[in-house]
Parts: sequence; C-alpha cells; structure tokens
Amino acid sequence: MKVIDGFHKGLNAFLRWFCIILFVVMVGLVIAQVVVRFLGISLPWTEVSARIVFIWQGIIGAAYVIGEKEDVAIDWLVNKLPVKAVKGVSILAHAIVAFFAIWIMIWGGMRNVLAGWEDHVQLMPVTQGQTFLVLPIAGALIVIYSILHTIDIVRASDEEITHHEEPEDLDISKIAEEGI
Repeated sequence: MKVIDGFHKGLNAFLRWFCIILFVVMVGLVIAQVVVRFLGISLPWTEVSARIVFIWQGIIGAAYVIGEKEDVAIDWLVNKLPVKAVKGVSILAHAIVAFFAIWIMIWGGMRNVLAGWEDHVQLMPVTQGQTFLVLPIAGALIVIYSILHTIDIVRASDEEITHHEEPEDLDISKIAEEGI
C-alpha cells in the first residue's frame, strides 16, 4: 500500500507542477501579446499558443483536482447513510466517473485526436489532433485516480469514512475588516 500511496502523491506533485508551469507559460504568452501590441508589433502566434496552453492547463487541472479530491461533491445526503452504504455509494460514484472518463474523454477524445491529426492549427506547427490529445491523457489520469480512490475507500476504516469536517461558515464582516 505504501507503493500505491507513493504513486498517488508523486502523480499529484507532478500534475501540480505541470499545471503551474503551464499557467506561467500562459501568463507569459498573454503578457508578451500585450507588450508587442503596445509596441505596434504583431505576434499572432502568441494568442493561439496561449489558447492551446489554456486548454491543456484547464483539462489537466481538472484531472489534478479530482486526484486531490477537491472536485465538487454534494455529499450531504450520502453522509446521512450508514457506513457500508457510504462506502458503496462512494465506490459507485468513482465507477461512474471512471466510466465517463473512459467513454467521453478517452474513447471520444481519441476519435477527435484521430479526426484532427492532419488539420494544422493556424499559425502553429501543431495539429488539432495534438491539441485534443489532452482529452485521452486527462481521461486516463481520471481513471487512475478513480481506481486509487476506490482502493482508499475499500481499505478505509469505518471511522475514516464517517469522519467528515463541516465547512466553516464565512464571516463576511471579518473578511472585510481583515482583508482577503
């Protein structure tokens, strides 16, 4: 199990840094576009590049968020169920997510990759298929994360399953006084 936990942490760290690097590249491209426009120079490839990097960063970022279990979850009703039911519903939820990732992102993504492999992106030395390659990659990552989360659920104790922290209430006046 240490190997699985180490793999999970390593994958999370890799994706976190990958997304950070993509974000920095995207911001750099946008700033370069603004600066060269101010100087009256045109670099149209920066806009297209920023768009491609944004697509990759957003979709890989979604897989990373799922891996960190920070995705949107409406679990109020699930938390009212008995522990065994919570485990079952959680495993079912991860199976549904994995099915979606396999069907839509991997299978559908590969169809888009193959259909667009010869179509060149305007002003760039890449094809639409290469741009769409992020879909099956992120889909595979989501399937891996669904499997890892299912393993965590199966090996978790009842106390770990039922222990949920309630989100703390936001005190807007306190935030306004202290600043963000």
